[in-house]
Formats: sequence, C-alpha cells, structure tokens
Amino acid sequence: MTKSYNNSVFINCPFDDGFRDLLYAIVFTVYKCGFMPRSALEEDNALHNRLSKIEHILEQCKFGIHDLSRIETSKKVLPRFNMPFELGLFFGAKKFGDDTQKSKVALVLEKEKYLYQQFISDLNGIDTKAHNNEPKKVIKIVRDWLQAASGKEVIEGHLTIIKSYAHFNEKALPEIIQESGLDINDLTFNDFCLLVEEYINPFREKN
Repeated sequence: MTKSYNNSVFINCPFDDGFRDLLYAIVFTVYKCGFMPRSALEEDNALHNRLSKIEHILEQCKFGIHDLSRIETSKKVLPRFNMPFELGLFFGAKKFGDDTQKSKVALVLEKEKYLYQQFISDLNGIDTKAHNNEPKKVIKIVRDWLQAASGKEVIEGHLTIIKSYAHFNEKALPEIIQESGLDINDLTFNDFCLLVEEYINPFREKN
C-alpha cells in the first residue's frame, strides 16, 4: 500500500510488552480497513532525534490514534507523558497548520472511560473511547472510528475483522514468522507491519 496523507494513521501508544497485544490489534485493524499504520518506531535514523521523527511522521498523517492508558503511578513507576505530549502536537498541527493539517482527525483511547479527567483536565469535553485492555474491543473502536472519520462506504464489519485477526494471530503469524526467520517475541514495528501486509495480500508486489 502506498503511503499518502489521506490514508495514513499515526499510532501514538505505549510500546512496552504489556501493550503489545493492543498495538498489534490496532495495526491489524488499520490495515484491514484500508489504511496505513504509521509510528515513530518505523524510522531508525541516528541523525534525527525522537521528536523530529515524531513531527515528521505526524505531519504526514490525517488520522491519529492516541492512547492515554499509561498514567499509573507508584514509588518505582512514573506516569508516561509521551502520549499526552504527542496528542498535543497533533492538536497543535490541526489548530495552527495549513489547510491540509487542519483536516486531521483524532481518536483518543484510554483504559477506563473519562479517567483522563483526573490528570489532563484540558481535554474535558473530548469523547474518549475505553478499551479495557481488550483487543476485541479496541478492534471495534478503531474500525468504527475509521469508518465514520473517513466516510469510506466499504469497510469490513468489526466481527469479521476480529475473526480474521484471531486466525492471523493464532495460526498464520507463527507460520509466517518461522518462514521469515524472525523471533515472535522480538518483532520490530516494521517487521510486524510487513507480516500483516503479507497475510492480507499474499500476492502483493514486493519492492
């Protein structure tokens, strides 16, 4: 799939192992809906700092999925501010950017509905969606949002995507990984995207 502003979806979420199942479900759903998932993880250029990478990719995306789940605090674990910060960049691009940037559309996810009000009250009035850390739920949320935000008339229903993802995750992925010589527990973002593309369109022309 060719990357373009109108089909690119910026994914702003935690990248730790605890969020991996949700990240994979989001990426798979974005592909199945006919869009291109984008992330700061896709670039590996030592000459660009992380913020520059994020700004560059964010500028290229009309759609943005922003997860604000990582706000837990403890004596050893501090809250994660990267996701709210990147959401702010997305809002800023929409508010102050050119006509193209002003067309940006965002989906804000969290674990529990309206929990964000306890730590980022400036977002009051935003209709967030709660996934409760459930891949099936996040698939439905992302699918329904992309259908509404894009106006695409032909997008598979969430039950079909859930069934397809279960088959991919449980049967196809282990086989594809074995053939590719990769480690299922140590996949890069780009590796996973290529594996999903291979599953969805096995006869695609490779570069």
